[in-house]
Amino acid sequence: MVSFLGYSQNNRGKAERPPWLSKTWIERTYPSDDFISVIDSISIKKMNAVEIGETKVLLDKNLKEELASLISVKINTVTDQQTRQDDNWEDDKHTVKTSTAFTEKLNITVSASFQFKFKKDFADKRYQFALRVIDRSVSATVLIDKAEGLLKNCIAEVEVSIASKSSASLFDYENKLDVAQQYWGSAIWLDPDVNHTKYSELAVDLSRYIQQVKEMDSEKKLKEDQGRVIAFMQEDNYSSAVKLVLQLKIIYKNREEIQDLLQNVNTQYRQYVLEINNRERDSPHYCIEVMGDFLSYFPEDAIVLSSLQKLEGDLFAKAIYEAELAIREENLSLALKMERNLDKIRIVDLQKYERVKRDLKELRRKVVVKSLDKKWLDKQYTDGWSTVQKLIADNAILLEDEQIMSYRKKFGKKCKKLDMSNARDQMPHQFSASFGAEFRSNPTEASNIFTAQPVYEVVSGYTAYTGAIYLRRIKEVSIVTKGERKLDKSKSNLIGLKYSHLDFTTNRMITDSEYNSMHTYEDSEGWEISLDMYRNDFWHFGVGMRNNGAFSTNIDFSESNYFTTFGIQIPFKGKRSCIAFKADSWLYQSTKSDLFFQLSGGIVWNPLFGRIVENRKSISNKYKSF
Repeated sequence: MVSFLGYSQNNRGKAERPPWLSKTWIERTYPSDDFISVIDSISIKKMNAVEIGETKVLLDKNLKEELASLISVKINTVTDQQTRQDDNWEDDKHTVKTSTAFTEKLNITVSASFQFKFKKDFADKRYQFALRVIDRSVSATVLIDKAEGLLKNCIAEVEVSIASKSSASLFDYENKLDVAQQYWGSAIWLDPDVNHTKYSELAVDLSRYIQQVKEMDSEKKLKEDQGRVIAFMQEDNYSSAVKLVLQLKIIYKNREEIQDLLQNVNTQYRQYVLEINNRERDSPHYCIEVMGDFLSYFPEDAIVLSSLQKLEGDLFAKAIYEAELAIREENLSLALKMERNLDKIRIVDLQKYERVKRDLKELRRKVVVKSLDKKWLDKQYTDGWSTVQKLIADNAILLEDEQIMSYRKKFGKKCKKLDMSNARDQMPHQFSASFGAEFRSNPTEASNIFTAQPVYEVVSGYTAYTGAIYLRRIKEVSIVTKGERKLDKSKSNLIGLKYSHLDFTTNRMITDSEYNSMHTYEDSEGWEISLDMYRNDFWHFGVGMRNNGAFSTNIDFSESNYFTTFGIQIPFKGKRSCIAFKADSWLYQSTKSDLFFQLSGGIVWNPLFGRIVENRKSISNKYKSF
């Protein structure tokens, strides 16, 4: 067959037209019984050299495709006619299926490696011409060789499948056999005398192997799984049916029966979903869920997608109306509930959705401001701070809201103060003071303590007033909660400075005995300063200086007495109680006198102070700038 397009009879170019452009020359030189020729032309008027080169490549490609199509269409048309005649004896359903299968075969393009007998190109000023001629016998041999090669490779693949007992690629094997038959049919059409003995042997062998694959256990398993799919559909368990079919589709690749089964599942699943949508109108969320599940497997199903969009539109409109109504009535809890319902469905109208979000945001701010104001009046500073911080965390734009930031500053200052106080209450005091009054007994020479009978007798005494400040060295921290108070009962050692005022005017006789006389003092007052220490808040030690007369910066050290004291302190309630009983023994002397002994006892008040907050920086950072 020769395909020939006419061209202009007026040669306006200067080049001499070649003889092969003549139809008579082509038919005489390459008769159609032995050759197939195609000739074509493309206008190249007003094209540059580059465009002409591209046109030449395109023309060559078109002629090759035309040759392949010419062979394929011829053989497929004959086969199609024969197939339709055979199908007339079958039922309608079989006829449709066979026609569909053959339509797929028509899509197979014969891609022969053409061996051109004659290949020419020519161009004048207006047209680019090309002629391609192939030898029927040579091309038929090429097609037979391609068919044999395809069959050999496929047989090797089938043998591997049989050895591994897998039928997953059965469809591919059948498809390759069909393609080889297409090559063979094209070759026979081109040259009925072409040698195809080897092809026939290979085709018989491949057909026998394919039949073995069909009889394998994996094929029986496929039949069982197909039955399971049908059982799932009968139980309305379409999700499991689809999952199983999709698994089979992966395992067995593009098997035709699996494609048909998937289509059947799709059809029945769609009908089931639409029935639920009509029956469960009072449960729109359930219907949406069912349709959503269906579309997750078949996302391009226009029927279900349309039903879903309509239902979502109606549900969205209702949710928008209810949310707007709750906002107008300033019912925040109801509005938030409507917002959650709105977020569960697909957004149909983005503008309405965003408007409701803005209105709800403003309502929430209005309610929050009222709540913050109430918390401030009720002195709920911690709750107020937490509320403000959560608002800012959820919406950073509130950092630019002056009113919200004003509340943040107010609550922050209060909370910082409270946290500092609470942290301070958990810490022991670093310092202690002591104020008290005590009775000082009459002095006696220390040597008389062991010789006199009785050893020592308190005859008279005077009053001393004391004041001291101590640094506490904490040994064991103990903070006791009593009601809302935090009491420091920590065990500690103390070291500090003590000052005592001696009031000699209060000197009184205690016993009325003719054998005892009251010790007298020349001055009406005196003072002491000492280094004072406590161990475990119980044992008392002290060393210092005593001087009679008024306290003065001009001290006559020659008249001073130096002393040491040892005693105990007994608190009325637990460790380091504010009120305690204190008793001491004294030894003192001057540079010119003997060593004297003295006793004292009294009541002291021991206040604690000076708690230090160790995490002050972290508290400050928490509330920043406050």
